[in-house]
Amino acid sequence: MKKIFKQCTLALMVTGAMGITSVSAAEQAAQQILFENVSIFNGVDNKLYQGQNVLVEGNKIKDIDDDNITVNKDATVIDAKGKTLMPGLIDGHAHIMINYNFDTIEKNKDITDISINAVTVAERFLQDGFTSVRDAGGPAFGLAREISAGNIDGPRIYPSGAFISQTSGHGDFRDRADAGFTSARHGDVSNFEVMGIGNVADGVPEVLKATRLNLRNGATQIKIMAGGGGSSRFDPIDTTQYSAEETCAIVEATKDWGTYVMAHTFNDRSVNRLLDCGVKSFEHGFFISEETMKRIAKEGGYVVPQMWGVSPDLAKNPLMPAEKLPMINELTAKYASFGKDLVKHKVKVVFASDYVGVNSDAERARRYEIWWRTQQFGSNFEVLKQMTSTAGELLAESGPRNPAKGELGVVKEGAIADLILVDGNPLEDISVIGGTEQWFDADPEYKEISSMKLVMKDGVIYRNTLDK
Repeated sequence: MKKIFKQCTLALMVTGAMGITSVSAAEQAAQQILFENVSIFNGVDNKLYQGQNVLVEGNKIKDIDDDNITVNKDATVIDAKGKTLMPGLIDGHAHIMINYNFDTIEKNKDITDISINAVTVAERFLQDGFTSVRDAGGPAFGLAREISAGNIDGPRIYPSGAFISQTSGHGDFRDRADAGFTSARHGDVSNFEVMGIGNVADGVPEVLKATRLNLRNGATQIKIMAGGGGSSRFDPIDTTQYSAEETCAIVEATKDWGTYVMAHTFNDRSVNRLLDCGVKSFEHGFFISEETMKRIAKEGGYVVPQMWGVSPDLAKNPLMPAEKLPMINELTAKYASFGKDLVKHKVKVVFASDYVGVNSDAERARRYEIWWRTQQFGSNFEVLKQMTSTAGELLAESGPRNPAKGELGVVKEGAIADLILVDGNPLEDISVIGGTEQWFDADPEYKEISSMKLVMKDGVIYRNTLDK
């Protein structure tokens, strides 16, 4: 993919094989970029504010006005010609480092392979307008550091580290012969554990050690596996995983660091146990009852579902084990109202692509997910909130572990300048941010979103095709 320049006002910050040229903190603070004549979707309101001007200074939004804004003489001025300025998109659940199919990773890859491929994954997230991504399991710490340092183009990453799983849990990817009869640690360790994608831990001492290791390495939140799933071999999807004692121990250790726990989960039994212990974020959750939804809403929790999980097209996903294919039609019919029920009960919902697997499959799934959610939640506005302001609220739950020192997911004075400029109105046409009803029948070759004209993260422009 061709290199996209990153425009600064006082200096050009260039990344590449020859290193970095950066600007000082004092210069960065003085930089100004003025967007003139924009229509603003602010991430909160179901409308566009037309004929606005937005001033970015350093990495913050300094001023928004429908009248002229005074700027420094060396400010960069961008005439948007009425295009829509909106918050940078946020993916609340992705696996940037699980970027080949599971079996390929387990048998034929090492940390170098997935790390190199992760650079492409990160670049394409940013080119698609995603300025922040919460990584839901994998060794993404180094990638997050290199992006933060400016050595790699990519979104701001919120790493969880190795997801924590019980024996025979959703993170136990060992072959059948690998786990000895006398001890789950008797046989080989899976490649997923060797590379830090997952960590199989049982009992309070082990789960505490796994939690603290992730926090030591830079986790912004902790991810646990609290139920079965479709992509794992030895844990039926209806199971509840981790005892209350283990779960509460993980939550308390995480709270000691000022952050929270996110949990892979599907059923009422699991979710209510998690709520009892203080878990904040519930990943997937398709099979929960409306009563459980009400409890999540009342207690201020978040549901982060990849809605393609209840799409009939899921049967085409190459990651789905053949023996689990018969359940898809039954589940998609039974839980067809899941999205609308969450909205009805005022649950805070966050966008999730569940990016996982080979690039072409995961990227097509992400764009399909944007469109499919509009069908499941009933409006573009609801989906856009999930990708911006509500997601920003969830990221802020990381407290002192939060790499963003300011508000994300909104266009307002004082917020962090994570912004995208699109040609069209996303409230009426979700395709302007990449949404498409094609999934596995889409072209597998990555193509830039032509209506995505500009991408800014932390006040720096990483994509600018306004002249095209």
